[in-house]
Amino acid sequence: MNKTRQAILLAILAAFGFSIQDTSVKALTSSASIWQLMFIRSLIVVSILGLWAFSSGVVHQIKPKTWFWPIIRAICMSLAYTFFYASLPFVALSEASSCFFTAPIFVCVFASLFLGERIGLWRISAVTLGFFGALLIIQPGLVSFKPILILPVLAGAFYAFGVIITRGLCREEPSFSLTVTHNLFYAGLGLFAVTFIPLLNLDTEFSQKNSFLFQGWIEMTVIAIVLISVTAVTHIISMTASIFAYQNAETTIVAPVEYTYLIFAAFIDYLFWSFTPSMSHIMGATIILGSGITITWREWIAQKSA
Repeated sequence: MNKTRQAILLAILAAFGFSIQDTSVKALTSSASIWQLMFIRSLIVVSILGLWAFSSGVVHQIKPKTWFWPIIRAICMSLAYTFFYASLPFVALSEASSCFFTAPIFVCVFASLFLGERIGLWRISAVTLGFFGALLIIQPGLVSFKPILILPVLAGAFYAFGVIITRGLCREEPSFSLTVTHNLFYAGLGLFAVTFIPLLNLDTEFSQKNSFLFQGWIEMTVIAIVLISVTAVTHIISMTASIFAYQNAETTIVAPVEYTYLIFAAFIDYLFWSFTPSMSHIMGATIILGSGITITWREWIAQKSA
């Protein structure tokens, strides 16, 4: 099997793994706290990565060369996960993921603003259409307006900030150390939240209606422990598959394949929650998909002509 075909299969595997991870999180929204979930999951991820580092003789790659920008990146990525997962108790996985996939659009905008990268008419048009696609899904000002879908859009924006920091300020950092730093930070954030939230003495009715976000440590069932473990394992598998895919093929080939996540998410929504997307959702997701692919294609052209 040639490297390009292998990269495509790995990208599909990564998209499928992430969809299983996020499905497990959505299933946990009624039986766990997001902070409890991320604390335990991050510790499992760090433990597995640590064991792999020791067995592979790459312990030196765990620690970043500098701490400031990797920590700022960890904050951005942690906020991205938090905003995305915070929306899942209230909307379908496919709705939230469609809005999250505005991330490539934000990357394009932030690269121009903060890294001085030039974007031409094609990418400006793609960015404009992409935001229009997000508006079609969120539908502000209409009866069907879902303000909660602003959260996965914010998740996409913070994820894009993390990408820009990685691209512009963490080029010399081992990717292994960035992953470990992010998960250590998120574990610390989760531990702080599950400790601090009970001290707020929130209204019981309010916290029960929003238990995934506003409760501390909840007694877990066996199923909850299994699901958290699934999120950790699928996270590692998917991240590894994605990294290998980008290492073995050009971005213009791999990036569009990652949008197969939206297909997996729509299928899972229908299979487990009998959710059928509206026509505006389908149109919006299609526009966002086209926008992301166009941006990736134009970036490839710009790199080739540089």
